[in-house]
Amino acid sequence: MMTRKLIVLFIVLTLCFYSLILTVFGERGIIVNNQLRRQLKENEYELDRREVELENLERQKQELSTEDGLRSAAMNLGYQVDSDDVYVFSSESAQETKPSSLQSTASEKQLSSFKPLSMVMCLLISIGLSIIITFVVWLIGKGKGKENDSKQEESGDSGNNLDFD
Repeated sequence: MMTRKLIVLFIVLTLCFYSLILTVFGERGIIVNNQLRRQLKENEYELDRREVELENLERQKQELSTEDGLRSAAMNLGYQVDSDDVYVFSSESAQETKPSSLQSTASEKQLSSFKPLSMVMCLLISIGLSIIITFVVWLIGKGKGKENDSKQEESGDSGNNLDFD
């Protein structure tokens, strides 16, 4: 009788643990959904930034269609007029810092990624937890069974004497 209860307990525990682990750590679990939501926000922000950048470029294109716009753009870019003096400054140190900052943001994105557990892995974890808990319940039941047997032997009552008075 006790073995049937243990088998039922094992099956129920396995199903409960499996659904719980799959809900939290699975391929469509809570953690993965939170990560996807965060990635969606980052993508929306990047899209908005690029839309603003595109609008600025279109505005610059319209400004460059006139001759005055071309001259002011040339002056901003450092082109010279015949009467101007030209000064050249070294900007190697500024160029070296930009790639390192790009690499650090790329590595941060890689560290924050979470790999979901497969269905098989969730099942194996739930079976392992169910085996442990079922074994503990079996040990507790075995200990209580010995206590009940010793109490019946001391009182001389084997359980056959049923008096319903």
